[in-house]
Amino acid sequence: MSNVIAIDVGYSHVKAVSKDGRIVLPSVVAPARELSLSEFAQKTGYLVTIQQSENPPRKYFVGELAIKEGQGATFTTDREKHRHPNHDILVLTVSKLLGAEPGATLVAGLPIAYYKAQKEELQKHLEQLTAEVATGNGEPKQISFGRVVIYPQGAGALLKAPLLANSGTVLLVDVGQKTTDYVTAEIVNDVVRPIASLCGSIETAVSTVYDAFAVEFQALTGSPISPVRVIEIVRGSGMVTFNGKEYDFRQLIRTIKENVSRSIFDQVQAALGERFSFLSRIYLAGGGALALPMLADFFPNAIHIPEPQWANAQGFLSIV
Repeated sequence: MSNVIAIDVGYSHVKAVSKDGRIVLPSVVAPARELSLSEFAQKTGYLVTIQQSENPPRKYFVGELAIKEGQGATFTTDREKHRHPNHDILVLTVSKLLGAEPGATLVAGLPIAYYKAQKEELQKHLEQLTAEVATGNGEPKQISFGRVVIYPQGAGALLKAPLLANSGTVLLVDVGQKTTDYVTAEIVNDVVRPIASLCGSIETAVSTVYDAFAVEFQALTGSPISPVRVIEIVRGSGMVTFNGKEYDFRQLIRTIKENVSRSIFDQVQAALGERFSFLSRIYLAGGGALALPMLADFFPNAIHIPEPQWANAQGFLSIV
């Protein structure tokens, strides 16, 4: 049972941690339907039943099961993603899987660019979120949150950075699905102090790769492609059979990733101006740091935070 959980609801994956465990799953949801051989299919994701207030229970495929078996699988790219129905389904699912107790403390994050405008609304929304949640054929359990803390993404990840000096200025670049957050901070006597004017978000991230690939796919094949299939190809081998023809997209994907990596570097460098040249250390975090390995070639002497995909959620957990 968990009294405190931290959830990083990313546009790509949800990462959730407690003192007793952690879980990651794709941020994809689909209405549940009857499956043949469902006992095998459900090993790749979760069948979730959610009942809120007096409404009838609703069933969903969540995570890999939604991708593989869902019809109408969706994920959100909305700036106000907590207003999308998928957000609550994902939060309730991972909270149930981590054994959250009713009235648990929840720490969640927002991109720095949205933090000021959305913090209060998101906090109130999560404080009011309550439901009976069951996974698989298990018994339902009430999920609710007694205390909610909202923390800036990137700043959470910086809490897990291996600081190599007790003074100087450091930069953390946290690459997500839709946004890249950058946090510049001064270290004074081992205390980290963010510099507000040198922190922000840019809307160039992993989804930029997917958007560019979708355009190229249609140009090469003459057919559009769904966002879910784009993700499968880009994250997979890069090889695909489409309408009976073999396509090798590996070099195309690498070129797109290099272009996006360069764009992220250029925008962050421009945002910091002269201060960029005086950084003592640069850290890379987020799932995008793994999806775009060439980022390290652009940012000089950059260090990957250990387990970069988990950095924000682990940082969130450490503040309560």
